[in-house]
Amino acid sequence: MSNDSPTLDIQRTSPAMNYPKWMLQAAQAGKGLGSLIWELSSLMFGPGKLQPQEYFMYELYDDERYTLEAKRTFVGDNAPTVPSPWPEIANDKPTLTALLKGLDLPIPETQAIVHKTRSFADAATLRNREDVGRFLRKDAAYPIFGKPFDGMCSLGTANISRYDAKQDSLVLSSGHLLPLESLIDQLESLGWRYLFQTLLRPHPSLLPIIGDNVSTVRMFVLSDREGCVLLRAAWKIPVGNNGADNFWRQGNVLAGIDVETGRIVMARRRTAEGTEVITRHPESEASFENMEFPEWQAMREVVLRAAANLPGCHFQGWDVALTDRGPVLVELEGDGGDPIMEQLCFNTGLLQGRYQAFIESADEIEKEKQAKKKAQRATSLRNNFAQLSLIGQSNRPATQSEIDPEEVRAELQQEGKEASHDEFDPAAETVIVGS
Repeated sequence: MSNDSPTLDIQRTSPAMNYPKWMLQAAQAGKGLGSLIWELSSLMFGPGKLQPQEYFMYELYDDERYTLEAKRTFVGDNAPTVPSPWPEIANDKPTLTALLKGLDLPIPETQAIVHKTRSFADAATLRNREDVGRFLRKDAAYPIFGKPFDGMCSLGTANISRYDAKQDSLVLSSGHLLPLESLIDQLESLGWRYLFQTLLRPHPSLLPIIGDNVSTVRMFVLSDREGCVLLRAAWKIPVGNNGADNFWRQGNVLAGIDVETGRIVMARRRTAEGTEVITRHPESEASFENMEFPEWQAMREVVLRAAANLPGCHFQGWDVALTDRGPVLVELEGDGGDPIMEQLCFNTGLLQGRYQAFIESADEIEKEKQAKKKAQRATSLRNNFAQLSLIGQSNRPATQSEIDPEEVRAELQQEGKEASHDEFDPAAETVIVGS
């Protein structure tokens, strides 16, 4: 066991941009400079808005792997999206957890919430240093997993195995000791916005492959007028001492999954300089070739059941863990999340089929929403003016029983206006001028 004093990792690291090396790789793949520049420009200003580093990350210079049509299906992180309140809602973990709990969907158990004012269901409420210390020393049911309210990319998380009373420290899953007071200092620096949840356990069928680590599958759902559809899925696998499965962590693995069959189609490992294709798990040496993800239909069922309950959340990036109690919904990216999850381990991008049709119709959908709001405002204004005109004629307030919709309609028609039964509600109890 290490006696080092680690800190919560709150800074994301990314491979350095190495354009000379990337250009060399493109040349070795037979890509000429002129063709490379033309292709880069075409994809940068195309609908996918790919940036140069994304072009090289996906290795789109490889003409043997990709056709030009396939290259044009890739979308960048800066590609246009559809406005929605869901990214902020989903990023507030207590709110999302409460929503999913109310829908009776499988979620992690929350043991405690750290916040100055907020609370959560039957979880312990920790307001200050003393509360946090008491919970971690006496009340926590270990092992537990800690994470910030609004954290992303597993930043600020802690995988805690137990409490060591002799050293007043927490033992992390990596074997490191973290002094309890040091953790409390770090929670204070994060603004007292933290959750402690019961650590999930992997499904028995996954143990021979990834060991006693919790992994999740990023399941990308599109919600459009036709309903919800699972478009892409990728298995995020933690390796070594990485306490979380996010793919930006060096050494971790991402494996693309065929959404219909659950079969692994490609696996890549994050390296110091980028990614590399692998066929076996780096530690267990379990083969990814011809492997089918366990309980895949159950994974599909639970994520589509959840997706149908989020109206207006068109792009949904769910992180779903297969545990010893079945699929569990761990996180949600309300804008779909980083498209690398849905594209890196596939030979085509997202910009095709229903996804492309939805993107192309997004402007039309927004125009329809604005037209509907405008019509509602106009209807409200006509109804209010109609009632005001009756009040003016009688010099006294009009009651509902005194308002005859046929008389109001006749008066409006005399003024060159037209009102339908849908536009005038004689049962309205409140008169409001304007909108």
